[in-house]
Amino acid sequence: MKNGLWHKRIPTTLALLFLLVGLAITSFFVQTGVIVVGRAGPNKTPENVITSNITDTSFTVNFTTEAETVAGLSVEGGRTPFLTYDDRNKNSGSQKAFLSHYITVSNLNPETSYQFSILSDGETYLENGQKYVVKTGKKITASPPKQTPIIGKVLLASAGLASDTIVKVEIPKGQVLTGLTRNSGEFVIPTNALRTADLVAYLPIQTDDIITITFFRQNLKTSLKIPFKNASAIPPVTLEQEYDFTDVKTKEDATIPAQLKIPPATGNKGDIKITTPKVSESFIDNKPRFTGTALPNKSVKITIQSDPIKAVVFTDSNGVWSYRPAIVLAPGQHTITIETVDNFGILRTISRVFSVFPSGAQIADSATPSATPITTPTPTKALITPTVTVGPSQAPGASASPTLTPPTQVPTITSTPSPTIIVMASPTSIPVVTKPVQVPPSGNSTPVVLTVISAFLIIAGSALLFLL
Repeated sequence: MKNGLWHKRIPTTLALLFLLVGLAITSFFVQTGVIVVGRAGPNKTPENVITSNITDTSFTVNFTTEAETVAGLSVEGGRTPFLTYDDRNKNSGSQKAFLSHYITVSNLNPETSYQFSILSDGETYLENGQKYVVKTGKKITASPPKQTPIIGKVLLASAGLASDTIVKVEIPKGQVLTGLTRNSGEFVIPTNALRTADLVAYLPIQTDDIITITFFRQNLKTSLKIPFKNASAIPPVTLEQEYDFTDVKTKEDATIPAQLKIPPATGNKGDIKITTPKVSESFIDNKPRFTGTALPNKSVKITIQSDPIKAVVFTDSNGVWSYRPAIVLAPGQHTITIETVDNFGILRTISRVFSVFPSGAQIADSATPSATPITTPTPTKALITPTVTVGPSQAPGASASPTLTPPTQVPTITSTPSPTIIVMASPTSIPVVTKPVQVPPSGNSTPVVLTVISAFLIIAGSALLFLL
């Protein structure tokens, strides 16, 4: 019987020679980078998802991404499904990419459940395979309490300004409040419209209540605790550290640092004035902060023309009021008018004209120097922006009134070099987004070691195969 082709063997020496030559060529290609391992793109998966600032007609969704991305929400419930985008991109002609995302959904119905999915750079993300669910609160007819806002400033570990950072505020028995830092790293979180955790009533905050504030930016996180009575002038904090200001003494103690108190207004107490803007002042910030004085603990009605914007704010115990519009003011000339009562109970009206520069315009000498324009990254793609009415919560990024200076008493600080991010909701992507893969640089010893091991195993296996 003749031996067929399958019964003949290539000489062992020749087979081993083929293997060695092939392994040598493969090793050379790996070392010189001809064989390339692919890398996944930057991670744009939403993390630290927070639903906050819930009213009877609106709610806010916040989350972070490791890379800058254009994000939005697809909302269902109550009416025809619709899309809405980051508050900083509303009423603009293009969509900017951010690391931290702040999206307010407005014009909703009271006590109604809504579902939403997160859109990040064109991908859809859900919560454990299901759409996120939020229910609006009931309509409250009572007047909100007069409470001071929470004001502070956030820095990066490099001492830079921590712009584009989510600020999450937790108050005992209250709902979750959130905001965003400005380019200056400052933030203002209003508390006068704070609701109870069940959203059925406004919540008066006790002066000794300890509030917890958490900051999120990419994979960085910082938290602090402070009594509410000191939260209107929080000393600057740095990301990746933990702070505890609960031991700061009360104002009755003569040793309390003066920096923790908002400086009193200049001039006679009770004077009705507009201090910002000055006469014919121009702003490069399209949502400038307006300030003034009136009687202490009184309401001030504010109207901004040309497109009417109306709001009511309250003065503090020093008679100081501050307001920053929630929507962008159009370039051009505007007029701000305030109405409030004087010492005789007579309604007083004061107006002042100011201007807003168009985005990218040359800055005049009279422009407000403290107003920092927002950096505009190249948008990933243009998206349709629906018209959205901003809810009663003050929009993020309001400028802080006082000058923030660290207290002379050093708070307890616990350094946390490698913080663990607390993910509020772990979204599931559709499709799955791949995490970046770290590839060793070409020319190192790793491919050589792997090649030698592989060569040994293949040679040994081949020898055993031909010996059998």
